[in-house]
Amino acid sequence: MFLITPADEQKTAALAKREGVDLPAVALVLFIDGTESGHVLLRFRNSVAEIACLRAPDAEYEEWLIRAALNTAANRSAIDAECFDPMLFDTLKRLGFSPKGNGYEVFIPEFFNRPCNGG
Repeated sequence: MFLITPADEQKTAALAKREGVDLPAVALVLFIDGTESGHVLLRFRNSVAEIACLRAPDAEYEEWLIRAALNTAANRSAIDAECFDPMLFDTLKRLGFSPKGNGYEVFIPEFFNRPCNGG
């Protein structure tokens, strides 16, 4: 069983400091069987959410964290998301993100109108 939950301000600040992500940021934390097992940090600029950092035990949990991050972004009125972490590029491509400069981007409403397999 896994759970992805928003982090409070203190936890967000600690994760951001550890990962070298500037505040303000929003953090979501992954728990697997009650054990903290990963996280994602988002930064917002106007209507764009940046996936600034993502740590997960495998590609399946990366996908779940990205989906949770995009849902959080949409709830904060973001319409686009971008990511510049090369470690995530394979997962982002599989989820239907498009190349953008030295990273990948997605139009969030379109993302949620596709099936969960990224097709």
